Amino acid sequence: EWTSFVHELHEAIQQQLTESHVQYFTDLSEAEKELFMQRATKALEGGSTSKNLFSRVSSVMDQQLNDQVSKQLLDDYPTDTRSDLIVEAAEEGVMSMLKRWPDMKSKLHVCFNQPLAQPVRQLAWHLYLSDPKVRKEYVDLLNQNPRLAISPQDLDISQRVEQMVLSETTFSELKGSIGHFYAMKATLSYHHARQQTKGRLNDIDYFLVVPFVLVASSSLSRRDPASGKVVALLVEEYLTFLSTRPGYIIDSGSQLHNEEMRGFVDKIATILEKDYSETANLISKNYVPAREKIVATEKGSRAVLVDGLIDLVRPMARTMLVGFLSFETLLYVWDQYIIGQDVPGFSTEWLAVVMATLLGLLHDKLKNCKNPQDIETVLNTDSPYLTVQQFQYQVKRFHYRDLYTMLTADQKAALPVLDPTQSVHPSWRHWYNDQIPPYTKPQDRRKAREEREAERERLLQQQRDAERLRKEGESRERKAAHGEMMKMAATERALLDQERIALEEKLEDERRKRLDAERKAQEEIENLRRELEAMKKPVARSPSVFSVSSYISRMLIPPPPSPASQVASLAAIPESPVRTPAPTLNPQVQAEEVVLDFLTRIRRSMDKIANGEAEDARTLDVETGKFIYTNVQDIKRAQMEVFGHRLQPGEFEAMDAQRQKQASDQMMVLIQRWRDDRRARDLKQGGGGSTRR
Repeated sequence: EWTSFVHELHEAIQQQLTESHVQYFTDLSEAEKELFMQRATKALEGGSTSKNLFSRVSSVMDQQLNDQVSKQLLDDYPTDTRSDLIVEAAEEGVMSMLKRWPDMKSKLHVCFNQPLAQPVRQLAWHLYLSDPKVRKEYVDLLNQNPRLAISPQDLDISQRVEQMVLSETTFSELKGSIGHFYAMKATLSYHHARQQTKGRLNDIDYFLVVPFVLVASSSLSRRDPASGKVVALLVEEYLTFLSTRPGYIIDSGSQLHNEEMRGFVDKIATILEKDYSETANLISKNYVPAREKIVATEKGSRAVLVDGLIDLVRPMARTMLVGFLSFETLLYVWDQYIIGQDVPGFSTEWLAVVMATLLGLLHDKLKNCKNPQDIETVLNTDSPYLTVQQFQYQVKRFHYRDLYTMLTADQKAALPVLDPTQSVHPSWRHWYNDQIPPYTKPQDRRKAREEREAERERLLQQQRDAERLRKEGESRERKAAHGEMMKMAATERALLDQERIALEEKLEDERRKRLDAERKAQEEIENLRRELEAMKKPVARSPSVFSVSSYISRMLIPPPPSPASQVASLAAIPESPVRTPAPTLNPQVQAEEVVLDFLTRIRRSMDKIANGEAEDARTLDVETGKFIYTNVQDIKRAQMEVFGHRLQPGEFEAMDAQRQKQASDQMMVLIQRWRDDRRARDLKQGGGGSTRR
C-alpha cells in the first residue's frame, strides 16, 4: 500500500515539474517543495490508493494498540479498564508525534469540543504559545543579572496574588500551595519589570496568569517554590498569550477596542436571539431604561440588548472567564481557544458561543432578576457551577458543525486524522472483538506464574552462564597473549644480553689493544731516548802534540843566563790558547739522529691527534667516559625491556644459541634506536641553536 501510494505521489509531482518546466525537484525552494507536495497529496486524496493506504494504517493501529493493551492486562494486572488503557496509549502516541513533528499541531482540531488530557494540554498550549525569543530573553536576564527580572513592586505583587487567591471562591484549589503562588508571583513580577513602569499591574493580568499555572500543576509542588525551568515556560506562554489577545479582550478604552467590543457583543446577541431568545428578551427587559417600559421598534430592542450585553460581557471577556467558571470548565474553554489560534476568526466565534451559552444555561436563574445588578450577581454566584458536559451538549446541539468546519477548512491533507469516531475509515473493532482471556482458577494462575518465573529464571541463568563463559574465554585469551608477550620479551632480553656481552668483549679488546699499543710506543720511545742519550756522550781522544809541547815548554825551568844571552836576548814564543777541535761526526750516526728526530715528531703529532693536548685531552677523556657509561646504561635498559630484569652472571650463557641470538638482535635494535633518537635530538638542539645564532 505504501509503495503504491509513493509511486503515484512521485508521478503527480513529476507531472507538476513538467508543467512548470522544472527539471529536478531539488531545484525548488522549500516553500515550492511544500506547495508541490500539498498539491500532489490533494490530487491523490480520495483515490483508491490513498484509501487503501490509510485503511491499512488504521487497521494496523487498531490491532497493534489493542494487542499491547491485552498484553498489559495479562502481565501487569492494572486497575484501569481496557478503554482507559487504550485512551492512555493513544495519548502517548499523540504526545510522541507532536514532539517529533510540532507542525502537526493543527491535527488537534479533531479534539474540538473535548477537554484535552493533562499531558496533551501541556504540550498543545506550549506548541501554540511558543516564542523562543521571549524565553531566551528571560533566561539570559536571569544568568546576567537576576535582580532585573524582579519588579521593584515585587512585594506588592506578592500581596495582591495572595489576596486574589484567598478572595476568589473558584481559586480554592490554589490555597496553601507554595509552588503555584511562587509561579504566579515570579511571572507577574517579570512581566511588570519588563514594562519598566512605576504604575501597578492591571487587575486583569493577575487573573490571566491563573490558567497557565493550572496547566503546569503537575510540575509544581505545594510545599516548594517553582523551579526556574517551570517559571521560564510560564513566562514564555503567558507573555505570548498577552501579545496575541484580540482588542475586545484587551479593552483599553480606545476607540478601536470599543468598536471590536461592540462587534463581539453583536455576535453574542445574534446567537442569543437565534438559540436563546427568552434569555435575550429577559436581558433586554432588565436593561430597558426606567421611563421606557416598551421598546417601540425591533432595532431599538436590539440596541438595548447590545448595550446590556456590553455591561455583562465586558468583565467576562477581559478575564477570559477566569473567576466565573470552575477550573475544569475554564480549562475546557481555554483548550478550544488555544487550538483554534491558527485559524483566523475562530477564537472570536468560539468565545461568542461560550458567552451566549453561559447566559442561556443560566436562564432559570436569570428569570427572577429585576435589574442589571441582580443579573451580575447571578453570573458571579451561579456560573461556577456550570459543568463541561453542559457546554459540550449545547455546543454540539447548535454550533459544532459550523465551528468544526471553520477549524478544518484549510486542513492539510498530507497526513489525515485516523480517528475512528471522525474519519471515514472503518471503525476500530479489534478492541471489543478481541478474545477475552479465559477464566482460570487461582491455583492454575499461581502455577502458570511459577512456571513463568521459573522460565524467566532459567533464561536469566543462561544469560549469566553465557556471560561467565565469555569472560572466561576473554581471560584465557588475555593470559595466552600475555604469555606470548612474555616469551617475546624474554627472547628480546636474551638477544640484548648477547649483544651487551659482545659489546663489552669488543670494548675490552679495544681497551687491551690500546694499552698494548701505548706500551709498545712507550718502549719504543724509551729505546729511542736511550739511544739519543748515548749519542750525546763525548768520545775519548789523545791530546794534541802541540798542546803537550807547549805545556812542557812552559813547565820547564829555564837555564841561567850566559854572556851570549846577555848580549842579545831572543824574542819569546807566543802561547796559543788550548782548544779542543770539534769531533768529526760519522755519517751513519747523523742519519740515525735525523730519523729519530722525525719519528719523535710523528709520534708526538699522532699522540696529539689521538688524545689531544692539555684541555682537549681532558675533554676527550670525559666524553669517552660518558660514551662508555651511556653504552652500559643502554645495555642495562635493553635487558629490562627484553627480559624484564637485570641478567645475573652466567644467566645469558645458560641460554641456547638461538635464544641468545634473538635476545641480542632485539637488544641491538633497541640500543640502535635509542642512539638514533639521541643523535636526532642533539642535531635538533644544535640546529635550533644555529638558527637562533
